[in-house]
Amino acid sequence: MAQRTLIVGLGVTGLSCLRHLAGSDDLVVLDTRTEPPCLGQAMAEHPDLDYRLGADEIELRRFDRVVMSPGLSLQSPLAQRILAADRPVLSDIDLFCRAVDEPIFAVTGTNGKSTVTTVVGHALAGLNHRPGVGGNLGDAALDLIRPDCDCYVLELSSFQLERMQTYPYQAATILNISADHLDQHRGMEDYRRAKLRIYRAAERTVANRDDPLTLPDDPGALERLVTFGADAPLAGHWGIRVKDGVRWLSRGEEGVLEAARLPLAGAHNEANFMAALALLHGGGELGVGPSLEALGEAVLGYKGLAHRCEVVSVVGGVTYVNDSKATNPGATQAALTSLSTRPGDITLIAGGVGKGADFGPLGDLIAKRVRRLIAVGQDGPAIAEAAGRRTQVVRSRCLADAVRLAAKEAEPGDTVLLSPACASFDHFRDFQDRGETFRALVGELTP
Repeated sequence: MAQRTLIVGLGVTGLSCLRHLAGSDDLVVLDTRTEPPCLGQAMAEHPDLDYRLGADEIELRRFDRVVMSPGLSLQSPLAQRILAADRPVLSDIDLFCRAVDEPIFAVTGTNGKSTVTTVVGHALAGLNHRPGVGGNLGDAALDLIRPDCDCYVLELSSFQLERMQTYPYQAATILNISADHLDQHRGMEDYRRAKLRIYRAAERTVANRDDPLTLPDDPGALERLVTFGADAPLAGHWGIRVKDGVRWLSRGEEGVLEAARLPLAGAHNEANFMAALALLHGGGELGVGPSLEALGEAVLGYKGLAHRCEVVSVVGGVTYVNDSKATNPGATQAALTSLSTRPGDITLIAGGVGKGADFGPLGDLIAKRVRRLIAVGQDGPAIAEAAGRRTQVVRSRCLADAVRLAAKEAEPGDTVLLSPACASFDHFRDFQDRGETFRALVGELTP
């Protein structure tokens, strides 16, 4: 007899759940929005399902289980009713982990997780594996499942982690933890607890020793721990060693890869690549064996992500960089640290939906590195307030106006950086839409 399953949320994740369960479960789809983003596609593929739209009430006792999308806050009234209904509540990652037997590499963190996820996928492909790569980026996890995949690399958000069960990942990492999504979580400790769930049954845990918040609390996870950091590492761990004036990404005493050869610049990217190497090297079915040299070579050739410190164009000697994927202050701080070559050579366009973030540390860095801050969107004024009078601040009505202002004032040798430190939902569909708009606007500039 088919299970009666309620799918809550019809975004990209909800659609993947619908596709995965259609034909096996008796499905009902619920969304509080009257026109959820994937409604048209869902109804074209499965027109005969029961769609309940614009509603947040349903008789939960009639269902055997509920699959809840990560876009629905667990603090919302609907989620609270679901959790109180004494029915199994699953995530798309639960469905995924129950459907595949292949090794899974799991990546989370406030910043850098998309880079590390795709670097690991790139390296595995270079080592003649056939990885499926996605989750919280690109394709939803359930849409990755294919017979030819021999492993998977998943980026996992705090929202996915907080509502899923425990699974034995081949290796799992938390790259860093800083304030983000505090409008949805009940505080930093709640946010951190969600992230720590990734370690629970992982065969190997990988943490950032420069960020103690990433270290596992569970004694078992600590026994399986490998760390990475900016200092010289102990045996079995990853870090930076300087030999004859050359910086090396190293495992213990052994230099694996010259930092200068990395395809992405900046100390934060050194950390990202060390995390990827640590995830890949070790025991288990897909652990790369003694050839650290082959592993180091496998991460090279990676081209970077769209909308992440992406050089769009150089116009009149001014470099325009699209970092639209910087949706929290920590990501923008990393971009500023990486891209600034001299004090005051950056014009920063920032602002959007701040998600309850503290912009104080970002304001201090803006004061040191940024000549001109162009504040846009809902929380642009809050970033401007954090920077105070230490930096020239211009308020702008929209991104198009901001790009015109930046182009007018920037000097040859400067960088105009779109790194919003905020989500995009006040004016754009998502960070991709925001970044593509920036690209188009820069393309209209003339020297």
